Amino acid sequence: MGFDLDRRALYPGETLHLTLYWQCLSSMERDYTVFAHLLRPPGDVWAQEDKQPGAASTWQPGQVIKEGYHLVLTNSTPPGVYEIEVGVYLAETGRRLRLGPNENRVLLAKMRVLER
Repeated sequence: MGFDLDRRALYPGETLHLTLYWQCLSSMERDYTVFAHLLRPPGDVWAQEDKQPGAASTWQPGQVIKEGYHLVLTNSTPPGVYEIEVGVYLAETGRRLRLGPNENRVLLAKMRVLER
């Protein structure tokens, strides 16, 4: 449904706070895990958090779920432009769900890691 970021630039060792907003469109039979990655193109993951946004199988149609993610950069994170991607997968198989015609992820935004 949407997202918020606490900022668009940060230094190595800092944490980017991402909030995702989900809206249940129909009942689900399974609980899914969401991943949030901070990528440096062409796809190297420099920070991530994976977690279940509540028990999705209990969500009701129309319900809005707000979930926070904390992407912690190491002190060795190089400066540059990064992308934030999110996606959904089944924990027991690791298989990502399709989120578009040929996509199993969504690129939310670009951000910058600054040099100290």
